[in-house]
Amino acid sequence: MSNTLNLEHIFDYDQNFQTIMQSMLQFALESSFQGVMITEAEPGYPIVYVNPSFCEMTGYTFEELIGKSPALLQGEKSDNAVLAELKDKLDKGDIFHGKTFNYRKDGSEFIMEWKIVPIHGVEGVASHYLAIQRELTGTDLTDGSLDTTLPIF
Repeated sequence: MSNTLNLEHIFDYDQNFQTIMQSMLQFALESSFQGVMITEAEPGYPIVYVNPSFCEMTGYTFEELIGKSPALLQGEKSDNAVLAELKDKLDKGDIFHGKTFNYRKDGSEFIMEWKIVPIHGVEGVASHYLAIQRELTGTDLTDGSLDTTLPIF
């Protein structure tokens, strides 16, 4: 028997439990050490949510990001092969996991690793994408290279 709560049925309980769980999920997003972004599954993937860690990592404010495309983080050294794989995975409804160079608001570059999962509505169609992101530093790159081929965990 699993010790984890099945999140699929987390809101099947009474209103008090739903409120508690909603508060816990919100706190988990807001206090995470990892950047979190949620976009619509529409052309350009408009951003509908970013957490404080994402804003800290990129230098953008919440207000500056809402409604914008995540492409605003890309630049000269962003790996086009990784971005093509990202588009392909999203088009197929698959989970994406990769890393590439991205750019902060001030133009400075950083290496970002991220995983994107499609969020499906009741019809089974992706309505949003949830991205968990982190900045990689020299200690995270064991061989010193930017190997963009990563396993999906």
